[in-house]
Amino acid sequence: MPEPLRYQNPILQNLLASNYVIGTLRGPARRRFEALMQHNDALEGKVRQWENKMQPMHRATESIPPKKSTWKKIINRINTRTSNPLIIALQKQLRWYKYATSMAFTVAFMVGVIAWSPWLSNPLSESIHYVAILNNSNETPTMVVTLNKEGRMLTVDMLVKPNIESDKELQLWAVSRGNGGTKSLGPITLKKHAEKSLTKPQWGLIEEAEYLMVSVENPGGSSSPTGRVISKGICVKVEGWKSETG
Repeated sequence: MPEPLRYQNPILQNLLASNYVIGTLRGPARRRFEALMQHNDALEGKVRQWENKMQPMHRATESIPPKKSTWKKIINRINTRTSNPLIIALQKQLRWYKYATSMAFTVAFMVGVIAWSPWLSNPLSESIHYVAILNNSNETPTMVVTLNKEGRMLTVDMLVKPNIESDKELQLWAVSRGNGGTKSLGPITLKKHAEKSLTKPQWGLIEEAEYLMVSVENPGGSSSPTGRVISKGICVKVEGWKSETG
C-alpha cells in the first residue's frame, strides 16, 4: 500500500527526522516512522543528515561516570516501595533529574531546528534571546516563536496552519514558572510569518515564562484562556546566540 502523500512533504520529513534523531519521537509514532523509512529513501536520507548534524554535539559532551552510591540508590528506588522519608526524597530528586534531562534534549532540539530548518522565514538573521517550539496535542510542532530583546520583537512562524472557526482568533499566552499564572501576550494571526512588538510588561512575562501556549478565543481577546488550547511549548533562553551566516 502506498504511503500517504503527506509523508512526501520535505518539511514534514525534516520535522519527523529531527524528532526521531533527538529521541522525542516515541512509542507507536516512532515505530511507524521506522516502518516508513524502510520504503522511503528520502526519509532515511533526512535521518542521516540529522545524525551528522547532531554528532559533533554528542562528541563534545564529556561523559561523567556515576558514583557507585548513585546506582545503589537507583536500585533501591526500583525495588523498594516504602514510606521512608529518605527514599521519598530520593524519588523526588530522580524525578527532577528526569525533568532536567528532558529539558536538555529540548534545548538541543530547538538549537538544531532553528539552525538547520529551511522553513523559518529568516532564520537567525538577528540575535535571538528566547525561543519556543509549540506542539499540538499530537506532539507535532506547529509554530516556532522567537523573541529578540532589541525592540522587544516577537516573531511567529506557522509550520502547520490550525483549523479554527471563522469567527475566532488565536491568542498567545505566557505561563509563569513561578506561580503558574497565565498572562496574555495578545492575539496572533494565521499568517505563515508574523512579527509584533511587545510592551515592556509583556517582555517581563517572557523573562518569567516556563511555557508559551496558544488558545482559540473570541475576537477582542480574553484576560484568561477560555477556549481550547491548540499548542504549547517550553520557552528557552538562548540570549546572545547569533547566526554565523546572517
